[in-house]
Amino acid sequence: MPTVTLLLRRSTSVRFPSSPDQRYTYSPDPEVVELDELTPRARALAEAFAQHPQGRPLDVVMEQDARIRDVVPNWETFYPGRGDERPPRKVFGNWSLLRPAERAHDVAEASAGTVSELGASKVRWTAVQWLECEARTWPLDWYVVSAVGHEPVPSWEAGAADRYLTPHTAPDYLRAAKHPLGGNGGLFQKLAHTTGYLPADRVVCGVHQWRPETLDALIARPVTLWTVSEAAAHLGYAGSSAAGTTRKQLHRWQLTARGRAPGRGGESLYDADQIKALHAARKGSGRRGAAREGGKFTKS
Repeated sequence: MPTVTLLLRRSTSVRFPSSPDQRYTYSPDPEVVELDELTPRARALAEAFAQHPQGRPLDVVMEQDARIRDVVPNWETFYPGRGDERPPRKVFGNWSLLRPAERAHDVAEASAGTVSELGASKVRWTAVQWLECEARTWPLDWYVVSAVGHEPVPSWEAGAADRYLTPHTAPDYLRAAKHPLGGNGGLFQKLAHTTGYLPADRVVCGVHQWRPETLDALIARPVTLWTVSEAAAHLGYAGSSAAGTTRKQLHRWQLTARGRAPGRGGESLYDADQIKALHAARKGSGRRGAAREGGKFTKS
């Protein structure tokens, strides 16, 4: 497998109880990354970092898949007659916080020392996890070309075509399309991860990802709306308290009404598919026990 050696961690300081006024700084170790383990978008980023000495995450040249006329205000003034060209490439070097040195945390844990918590949540991330996360932080139409002053990396075209959305960026995509899920990231996460409402197109390092076309199909999908009474019947609630119990459950699921039924006493309307998906995924849903024959439970 092709590999690159990268330095994707930062120097980290530790204080020990025996010398609280002094700091001991641990330098990061380089990491060998197997390129075939990365998605094309993250692979292009790793290859660009590898073009720098010691594989440091320094300045990277990026390009936007757009036209000057679409992204540059008053483009006629600055780029006369060039509106259909791509915008100039830009240098990007504002990478998210590097992971702390893992050795510093190991030493601190073994000797009751304290370490700077800046970025500590990512200390156990692998280089692959960090690269995959970084590769999804810029807009879909931006992609890596190379390090500054170098030829395009081998994966730059494949990286440009690798346009998947994550649970953090998918709600933004839906919001731009004015889909109700775009304004409710919590509900999107729940529907995407615990139900079959929106299956992932792929899973990378445990993170679900979707093609824009998949979300476009969700946006265009016809919606059946249920009143609170219809939702109560599906959830199995009956009696005088059924409507109130149903509203409480819908609130716990973070479902918001999509409208109201006509008439003065019209009930709130909710997305039926979402109710079905969330109800099917409820803890304890479904029958447990022995096989059922003739209307009774029997031993297997």
